[in-house]
Amino acid sequence: MTNMELAAKIVQELVDTGVREFVLCAGARNSPLVTLLDENRSLKVYTFFEERSAAFFALGRIASTRRPVAIMTTSGTAVAELLPAAVEGTYSSLPLIMITADRPKHYRGTGAPQTIEQVGIFSYYNEVALDLDAENSHLSFKSLSWKKPIHVNVCFEEPLIDGPVPQIKIPAVSERTKLPGQLPLGTLKEMETFLNTHKPLVLVGILPEKAYGTVLEFLKQYKAPTYAEGISSLRGHPDLRDILIKSGEQMIHRILKSGECDSILRIGGVPTVRLWRDLEDQYKHIPVFSVGFNHYTGLSRHIQHVNSLDLLSQVEFSSVQHSNVTLNFDDTEKANKVKALLEKYPLSEQGMIYSISKKMKGGSVYLGNSLPIREWDSCADLDSLPMRVAANRGANGIDGQISTFMGWAHSETENWCLVGDLTAMYDLSSLWITSQLETQKLRVVVINNGGGQIFSRMFKKEIFINKHQISFESWAKMWNWSYQQWHNVPTTMDLADRQIIELNPNAEQTQEFWKELDALWKE
Repeated sequence: MTNMELAAKIVQELVDTGVREFVLCAGARNSPLVTLLDENRSLKVYTFFEERSAAFFALGRIASTRRPVAIMTTSGTAVAELLPAAVEGTYSSLPLIMITADRPKHYRGTGAPQTIEQVGIFSYYNEVALDLDAENSHLSFKSLSWKKPIHVNVCFEEPLIDGPVPQIKIPAVSERTKLPGQLPLGTLKEMETFLNTHKPLVLVGILPEKAYGTVLEFLKQYKAPTYAEGISSLRGHPDLRDILIKSGEQMIHRILKSGECDSILRIGGVPTVRLWRDLEDQYKHIPVFSVGFNHYTGLSRHIQHVNSLDLLSQVEFSSVQHSNVTLNFDDTEKANKVKALLEKYPLSEQGMIYSISKKMKGGSVYLGNSLPIREWDSCADLDSLPMRVAANRGANGIDGQISTFMGWAHSETENWCLVGDLTAMYDLSSLWITSQLETQKLRVVVINNGGGQIFSRMFKKEIFINKHQISFESWAKMWNWSYQQWHNVPTTMDLADRQIIELNPNAEQTQEFWKELDALWKE
């Protein structure tokens, strides 16, 4: 089998499985794959010069299209650059298919140029790892769960381009063969028993878009006090107005300590709220039932867990919660006071997020990790709902955030990305892909507060913050994006299709906001 035939076999199998998009990082060793994709113009190919950003972009495309996406790299350290995205893909259940070119097998262990031990490099962070060459070319993607990345390592001999370029046939219908989802016997009964014998507070984390309707209908019927994080896309939903906790995470603690709720029902991904970590110690006595989309419980202690959100549509409960009238009154009062603080300090970081969130109504909003995602949950306007919200909450890292946003952005909506300054610095090459996108309206908002301020309240030591005086104007110019610097959020906006907005909050107002917010919750 020639290199070109081997490359074609791999790509044809991917296409037959349902892959329609390829992210290509061209190099010498993967030139058979590069040539094949270049001469099969019916395939959608995105090209990158740098593998880490490319892999996170691919995760964004998977999250947006709900299809697996293949990324292709050359050999050597290029392969290692995929590891951060493989980690995120594992915990977010995104099937990133990593096709890595390699030198022939007899080079392994020799230290020859561009030769590292690529097989097994992703360890736990792939569902299967295949090692192919001309003599061992068996390849099948059948019977996979498609909830973790997949690694296909392929060895190419020289000469690398050793024959004609085969044509790839795109089938009219392609289907991924999945393992049947098997829930333990009695799982539905266990959940019904939990719901009917407890008074849980519901935490809703990130949700696959296809699960929105199922979760929404369950919450409407069960009527339990619910804290819906922004990334659930249900925060502030008008159909849930009577049950949603609006004043912030502190209200959850009050509810649990009052005894109004005696347990936690988690729905979706592992929650962002600090309370979830407190369930390991401060609230370790509180029962937890978790309904997610993968097998990760998110806690080290034993809890009841099921990895099927569809189960929510089958549940029957003998009673619903009736404690919401009192809770809603107290929560609304606090929420109004928090809103008053946001309006009192419009130049604070929190006040600016409150104001800019109003501009994002009806759009697609991507939230960066660290402070932005937490400040969105506590400060974003509840009456200005985005159409869709996303984040990388698998491993909660700050790398690859803008690249993921660029892949996730939707051509029919205004797309907003809200990240911190250090997060932006981690991903400066992300805007490379701009000219290859159909998406027109892209807004990257960088909250520049001079470092990692999430640590300023945690450790009170400057060494944790990585203070700086960097501006992002040159970054925008480098990639030919428009740039604006805001010290306050303007009433009207004049934005280009490709817009970087640097927010510079007032540090004094930010500190005053925190002081008054802390005092509010001590009342």
